Amino acid sequence: MLSHAIVSLLLAAAAAAAPAQIDPAAIEGLTPGDLLLTEGELAGQILNATAWKDLLAAEGILLETPEVDHDYLNFTAPETVETSAEPSLKKRQCSRTTSIITDKTERFVDWDVQMSPIVCGSGGPMDVTVTSGFSVANGVTVQGSGSPTFIAGRLSATFGVSFTRTWTTQYSVATKVTINDGECGVIVTNPLTTRRYGRTMEGCPGSFRQIGTWMADDHGSGSYAGVDWISGAITTCRKKQRWAPMTRCHGEGEFK
Repeated sequence: MLSHAIVSLLLAAAAAAAPAQIDPAAIEGLTPGDLLLTEGELAGQILNATAWKDLLAAEGILLETPEVDHDYLNFTAPETVETSAEPSLKKRQCSRTTSIITDKTERFVDWDVQMSPIVCGSGGPMDVTVTSGFSVANGVTVQGSGSPTFIAGRLSATFGVSFTRTWTTQYSVATKVTINDGECGVIVTNPLTTRRYGRTMEGCPGSFRQIGTWMADDHGSGSYAGVDWISGAITTCRKKQRWAPMTRCHGEGEFK
């Protein structure tokens, strides 16, 4: 178990590091409340819930998922009324340009991302194993005019992030934890997410106008058991119940 001070130093070094490989046995060693970090040089380190929250707070990462800012995204383009032929002539004579402006950035722990089926320990302990087919993706939401593909491309060029990327879990028989009798549980990731809000602009140099707004979510890159995965922390969501369905521990809605 690493101290908070040591983990803070590692986090600074890990920002640009390639995903490290996590020993599947580390996940088997998770006890209730433990979290296995998946990102860069931190990959494979286990923290308890208190150390995890302290680390996030020290880095300015929100512990709860913020509400989507619908007021910001709600955009209706104003009507344009031309009173003479001169504006139209100027528009035809210049090269029309589309650009984006980033206004706000948030970093937070997003809702639980499922990595295994729900397992319930009825009559005795049961193992739950990471299985194939659970996925999570980066994404761009657009309001008003503006192509999601264009915005994703501009954001990728600016921030070095693929906003069309999808991660999918792979089966790993060794990547498992034990759920106790009288509990239901599922292996999840608490993903570290960067959300950006911005505006889409169009026009000629010196006379741009806003034509839309956008929101882009980036989950970052990590790994588990040699498989590329999102950044964050792997843990178990456990609840005192004997059968499915089961709701998320962090976030809203039910697991599949």
